[in-house]
Amino acid sequence: TFHYNETTNSIEITSKVSIEDLEKSLESINFTKLNLGNKNEKKSANHLIKNYFFNHLKITVDGHDLNYKWVGKEISNDLHDIYLFFEILNFKSVNDIESIKIENSILLERSKKQSNIVLIELGNKKFNLNFTKDLRQKTISL
Repeated sequence: TFHYNETTNSIEITSKVSIEDLEKSLESINFTKLNLGNKNEKKSANHLIKNYFFNHLKITVDGHDLNYKWVGKEISNDLHDIYLFFEILNFKSVNDIESIKIENSILLERSKKQSNIVLIELGNKKFNLNFTKDLRQKTISL
């Protein structure tokens, strides 16, 4: 979910991912067991998650690539999912934006059937995007 926070002029990004799927993707790159969400979690887990997302989720507004920062993570009560939080600070007014391009390849290397749903909430404008192995990039016009 991408949510524009009018009070802070920021975009709050929340990603809900299966712990098992995220671990398998990260372990296939780094060849180390991460043990996300338990007492044996690797100290490098946050760094690896950040890098993975920075490489697999790209955001461009009006032709300019945006950087987002890591805020943190939270494990769901059922220990099945992990919530990852990022933020884009000093975001310009939603009314001044012409287009947003999102490139999303998160977990797409794992399964041909993987589908990533992205909800975008920019004030009263809402969009629902779906990314797949064959469709990793979408642009919305505002």
